[in-house]
Amino acid sequence: MITIALLMVVACAYWVYWAAHAQRLHRATSTLPAPPTLPLIGNAMLFIGDTQKILKNIEAVAELAFKHKGAAKIWLGPKLYVAIGNPEDAQIVLENCLDKDVVYRFLRPWLGYGLFIAPLSLWKKHRKVLLPVFHNKIVEEYLDVIAEQADVLVERLSEQTHRGEFDVLKYVTACTLDVVFETAMGERMDVQRTPDTPYLRARHTVMTILNMRFFKVWLQPDCIFNLTPYAKLQRENIQLTHKFTDDVVRKKRKEYEKLKNNGSISSEGKLRTVLDMLFGRDIEFSDEQLREHIDSITIAGNDTTALVIAYTLVLLGMHQDVQAKVYTEQEIIYGESRRGANKADIQKMQYLERVIKESMRLYTVVPIIARNIDRNIYLPKCGVTLLAGTSAVIGSFAVHRSKTVWGPDADEFDPDRFLPERSIDRHLAAFLPFSYGSRNCIGRNFGMLIMKSIISRIVRSYKIQADGVGPLKIEVLLFPIKGHQIKISPR
Repeated sequence: MITIALLMVVACAYWVYWAAHAQRLHRATSTLPAPPTLPLIGNAMLFIGDTQKILKNIEAVAELAFKHKGAAKIWLGPKLYVAIGNPEDAQIVLENCLDKDVVYRFLRPWLGYGLFIAPLSLWKKHRKVLLPVFHNKIVEEYLDVIAEQADVLVERLSEQTHRGEFDVLKYVTACTLDVVFETAMGERMDVQRTPDTPYLRARHTVMTILNMRFFKVWLQPDCIFNLTPYAKLQRENIQLTHKFTDDVVRKKRKEYEKLKNNGSISSEGKLRTVLDMLFGRDIEFSDEQLREHIDSITIAGNDTTALVIAYTLVLLGMHQDVQAKVYTEQEIIYGESRRGANKADIQKMQYLERVIKESMRLYTVVPIIARNIDRNIYLPKCGVTLLAGTSAVIGSFAVHRSKTVWGPDADEFDPDRFLPERSIDRHLAAFLPFSYGSRNCIGRNFGMLIMKSIISRIVRSYKIQADGVGPLKIEVLLFPIKGHQIKISPR
């Protein structure tokens, strides 16, 4: 009885605190529209149902925001989220609030304090050290690796010629994984030819559980999640993926120490991987920190790149006129050659770059960015002050589809939107595929290098056809429900 009474007192105290806190945040944002709420859970019902329904609910919130200068609010229990769909306020948040929202904590058991989700104080120190590793001159050294794996991809795709529709994403993902593993760690995984390995199965299992937890609100409290069988399954598979990276880190450190003891840390003629370049920096990273950064690159960075390539291929299949222009540009650069892309080739792919950007605009693979508001901040467009303790959700997908920003044809595919003369007056934060501000994607140039190289190689080898993207769903990233279905035939 005493225990029950104590629990009731604690619950009442929490309720009083929550009510006072919520009232304060509510008053500060009273001019913002909100969907109907329920006691205690707020708008949590928006995240009940399958991933297609959840995306539709999110789109409904975006529509609500567009009716009020691009902002609306939702409550998830005691937590207030302000959804932003205009570039002016998005810029203010992304430039001034660099700490990721608490929702990213679900990734911490896997990615630890890697750059993607590191707390602000650690992120500032580590980003400064990691930034030179992703300089253009460094990532351009990886073009030969990309070319080699793109050749394998073209070979693997040949099994689908003249065989009707197939989901191209699984082929592209295997290719980008091979690229990322070799350039980040120096490990040849050969995922394209041997996709069924314990590491990859474990990786897929963890991603499935994380996707589920992000959008099933009742599984978000640790005290509940830890009572489910998913907790044990996630823990076991995370340990398996960590073991793989840990083994590579230890091996690479021994190689580095050996070179250092011999009076030289140069390995002439050898590919300089990301991991190699993290030894001997201004910060002496521990093995655990190295694993966290490498896992962030190979896990968080890979799927986004593969998805952009897959969406672009579908859009090229839907728009034969655009595909013809891309192919003509490739013919001008390569003639009849099937060689891989070099630096000069990449720089000439200006039309293909516009196509990729328009693909990223229409199908924003990271559709929302969540930031913690750690101090009071005024949003001039919607005219409210967000108080510390609020969270902001930048709806990249909504900003990219805004007719106010992109014109009445915002839902149409038009790569020439990104011509310099049509982009000159566009707001700086109107295009957010790599986020915005100092905490943007550190690997954005590397990602574009991979995307251009692989799409170039495919378009030179195959003619693509596609009927459409179809309805979408959200699983942290944005996916078509039926997959990225295309048909291919040899050029």
